[in-house]
Amino acid sequence: MSSKKFSCLIIEDDPAFVEILKVVVSKVAEVELLGTCDNTLDAAKRIDLDKPDVLLLDINISGLEGPEVLELSDHKPKTVMISSHPEEVMENYEVEYVAFIQKPLRNSDQLVNAIHKCLNALKQ
Repeated sequence: MSSKKFSCLIIEDDPAFVEILKVVVSKVAEVELLGTCDNTLDAAKRIDLDKPDVLLLDINISGLEGPEVLELSDHKPKTVMISSHPEEVMENYEVEYVAFIQKPLRNSDQLVNAIHKCLNALKQ
């Protein structure tokens, strides 16, 4: 008996942090990683094309600011915002997100819990 897999897209431009995110995502059995994007212009296309259920989105990334990608996308995945600067999340953006993770990631459980919050929101 297989349970539904939820898809996830990582948008992050720090290669070392991408690897950390990939490892953490792989720990969540219900989630399948669609891939990664290291700039927001590619990300905007991928979001509408692949329609991920969950998005791990860096706020400071090359191209547009991370949240601007969500404003441009027709598809609205459940989003975990990621940044070294928590104050940025509250500034200037009118996008919905489920959770915020501050870099550096000190505890993988924090991200796993944020992903589960997204999955729970999707199941409702």
